[in-house]
Amino acid sequence: MADKDKSNGSPFDQADSYVRFLLSRKNRIFYLKPWNGNSGDMLIWLGTERLLKDLGIARTMDPRTADVILIPGGNQTMWQANIDVWKETWTRWPDKEFIVGPTTVQLGFTTWRQDIEATTANVSGIFARDPDSYRTLLRCRLSDRIETGLSHDPALHLWDSDLIRAHRRAATEEFVLAAFRFDHEGAMNWMARASRWDKLLPPVVTRRIRGRGARNHHQERINMVTRYTRRTEPLRICDASQEIFECFLENIRSASEVHTDRLHCMLLAAMLDKPTFAYPTAYGKLEAVYEHSVKGKANVEFVEGTRFSSIVDVKRPSAAPRQVLQP
Repeated sequence: MADKDKSNGSPFDQADSYVRFLLSRKNRIFYLKPWNGNSGDMLIWLGTERLLKDLGIARTMDPRTADVILIPGGNQTMWQANIDVWKETWTRWPDKEFIVGPTTVQLGFTTWRQDIEATTANVSGIFARDPDSYRTLLRCRLSDRIETGLSHDPALHLWDSDLIRAHRRAATEEFVLAAFRFDHEGAMNWMARASRWDKLLPPVVTRRIRGRGARNHHQERINMVTRYTRRTEPLRICDASQEIFECFLENIRSASEVHTDRLHCMLLAAMLDKPTFAYPTAYGKLEAVYEHSVKGKANVEFVEGTRFSSIVDVKRPSAAPRQVLQP
């Protein structure tokens, strides 16, 4: 598997801590547990399916017959709905081994750490998809019964899959894609400043303030695209990860270049060999995964102002697209 993966772009090999952990359970039956996510998370799901198949690990569609329940990864720790899935799983299947695949690890957004420390469930492994997240895991000093390790985003195991090769062959250059998020991950710095008003103003007023700030933040990103791009195709504004999976694939596949602060828009565009311009989230998720798993393998540039601003420091002339397409 190691030689094959080195040739096809996947960062996973037999030295990877997550791969070693999975192989140590090769004779057990796995159930993949769905979680709350979007079309980007579907890439994680498919990458995990491919990884388990390559490792020769058996799966079941019936959690009652499984030995291990695996949540494939993603950004589990910043969304309480995902932690609620963990707890529901522990309650429904207390006899099963529970594993969280490579994820972003952050503190202060959900109750994940407290819940892990309090549970008597058989939680055996939690893995990080970037070094910053792994350092956070180490700082948490979780129970010795829980193995932790640094791995990669499972979506990257699709790098030279049949799915990606087919979409590469079908790729076109119809528009410049601006795919930006509209939530607390995208505008956390602004949201932190807005939270100072929470104790001073009525909730209805603070909601309006937050909404206006998020809209302004989103529009600033769109303005940056029109200043930065050299392309002349129309501009399509679409949070592609929030579309159904086939639309997500089509939007990235059809773009002449991709501008995004969505991690899996960046990763899919990179795997499809699209010119990709990554914009920061407030805590450096894209930068961290790029540095750890993608750098040197794909045509990705970070616009000025990202955490790793030294990756690229290019001032491009303005060349606004001629038309804005709204899906």
